[in-house]
Amino acid sequence: MNTSGAMRPSAESAGAALRAARAAENAARQSARSVPAWYPAAHGLLLAAAMSGFGLARVWPRWEGWILAAALLCAGTFLVVTWRVQHASGVAPWFARRERGTGWVLPLIPFAAGLVGALLFGTAGAFAGFGVVAGAVSWLQAGRGRAGAREAS
Repeated sequence: MNTSGAMRPSAESAGAALRAARAAENAARQSARSVPAWYPAAHGLLLAAAMSGFGLARVWPRWEGWILAAALLCAGTFLVVTWRVQHASGVAPWFARRERGTGWVLPLIPFAAGLVGALLFGTAGAFAGFGVVAGAVSWLQAGRGRAGAREAS
């Protein structure tokens, strides 16, 4: 016992804990490397196409049904691709720790672009502005996360 009344771990249990921590760290590095090279571009483009399609469908009433169907297909594919890659790699980059204060800035940029688009062009502009900028931000973040995983390994 130490002065606080707690038991000290044995050398064997401390060693086992360190080995388990190292194994978990190695597994996390390996899974981060398993994110495919095409993922950042596909993630960003599918998000941009889905959100922009939802807004632009009303601009061309003759093609509205086709544009909405394509936007729904892109949105569904975006969700499936995101789930499959994130689930397979075991990495959820949107929960990664960031430096203090920077975690809120980047997600606000697409909303600001959507607001500007809404002021200039109405609902269609809001969806298109948000979609294009959110897709670009998503592409950049996914690419940066993938590059960081490669450097760490």
